[in-house]
Order: sequence, then structure tokens, then C-alpha cells
Amino acid sequence: MDESDSKQKQELLTIKGLDNGIEQVYQFLQADTESKGYSDALVNADESFKSDNIRLIKLDLQILIDKTYTYYDNLISEINLHISTRSRAGLVDLVKELESRKILIMEYKEKLKVLKESIDDENGMCQRCILAYQRGFMRGLSALTQSNVLNKRI
Repeated sequence: MDESDSKQKQELLTIKGLDNGIEQVYQFLQADTESKGYSDALVNADESFKSDNIRLIKLDLQILIDKTYTYYDNLISEINLHISTRSRAGLVDLVKELESRKILIMEYKEKLKVLKESIDDENGMCQRCILAYQRGFMRGLSALTQSNVLNKRI
């Protein structure tokens, strides 16, 4: 994906109002950590370097989840205010729509809670990032061995 495709995707997410929501977390989970692991292994093949980078991936995901939680909490507060004022104004249909949106946000928050718990348990969707990174790191180690040792003339 080139830079213009990435910009268009970001603009679409912003237009839809998803730039701070769960979609951003899913994008992080689908990021190409395998290539990063491969590159990291070529730079530093040390096991502690790999462990540190895996820890950074987890911490970055936790930060993103916390930011998304805060975004949804603020959105719920705003929706509650609108529900209250629109109820007093007698706008029943609008209130129902706001309540429906609030329920959806609460479901997203529950998904975020499960994701956050899965970081600590090292299972679930967040494990995808870690497994991909480890696979890439191992491929990088293999490439180093191939180029530095096995391809040498005996």
C-alpha cells in the first residue's frame, strides 16, 4: 500500500468518525509486525532485543486501548447529555437513536475490555501481532545465518 492509499484510508476513517474508535485498534492488530520483526533481527539478533520489542508492541496496544476507552467515555457523556436534553424537548425518535448509539459504544467498550485482558493472558487477537513479529524475527535470524554462514565457501 503506497502513501496515497494510506492517506485515503485515514481520511475515510476520519470522515466516518472512526479515527479514535475501535477501528484504530483493529488496524493496529492487523499491522505488519512480521516485517518489523524481520528487520529488527537483521539489525540486532539478540533475544533480549526481541523480547523488548514484543513488550513495546503490547504496551503500544495498551495505550491505544486506553485512548479508545477515554474517547468512548467522553462520547457516552456527550450522548447522555443529548439524551437528557432531547428527552425534555420531546424528541422521542432522536432519543431512541441516541440510546441505540450508546448501546453500540458500550458493546465496543466490552470488546476493548476483552482485548485488554487478552494482552496479559497472551491469547486472543492481540497474540496475532506477537506471533507475526516472532515469525518475522525468526525469518530474519534465518536470513542472517544463510547469508553469513551457510553461503561461505568452505
